[in-house]
Amino acid sequence: FSAHTGGLLRERELPARQAAFDRAAWRAGRGLAPRARVLSLFCYEPPALAALLRQLADADEPVHLLVTAGRATAAVRATGMVSGGALTLHELPLLSQRAYDELLWACDLNFVRGEDSLVRGLLAGLPLVWQTYPQHDAAHHAKLLAFLDWLQPPPELRDFFLAWNGLRD
Repeated sequence: FSAHTGGLLRERELPARQAAFDRAAWRAGRGLAPRARVLSLFCYEPPALAALLRQLADADEPVHLLVTAGRATAAVRATGMVSGGALTLHELPLLSQRAYDELLWACDLNFVRGEDSLVRGLLAGLPLVWQTYPQHDAAHHAKLLAFLDWLQPPPELRDFFLAWNGLRD
């Protein structure tokens, strides 16, 4: 992420694929309300998930949360939350890398996890929140703090990243 690192690897055709992507058609093809906020959720088991879902349900405008298969779906189900209020939950099937890229491009905000989806989220060029891969020695905390130091987000966003990763209430 600096002049002293090797940068990010990507496929040669990725920028052309992204430029040709029709976000409105993708959303319409999935029945998503045109004026709704659309978020993707690819996560482990973030401590702040239930609070986030409650806030999204209480939003002033419709929110579609596209939940990836596996741990994200299990984590949402474990909260006991269902679609209601402003929030509509959509459980997705397993996605190929190409389909995951399109999901990222179609959303207003992407919750990503681990290093690979962080890279894909950064390459998408859209707002994201990163959940680090939890490690038994807490090395993931140092990774997150280094990323936040590089990103230099506003204090509220930094606090959100820390809460999402269980480093702050």
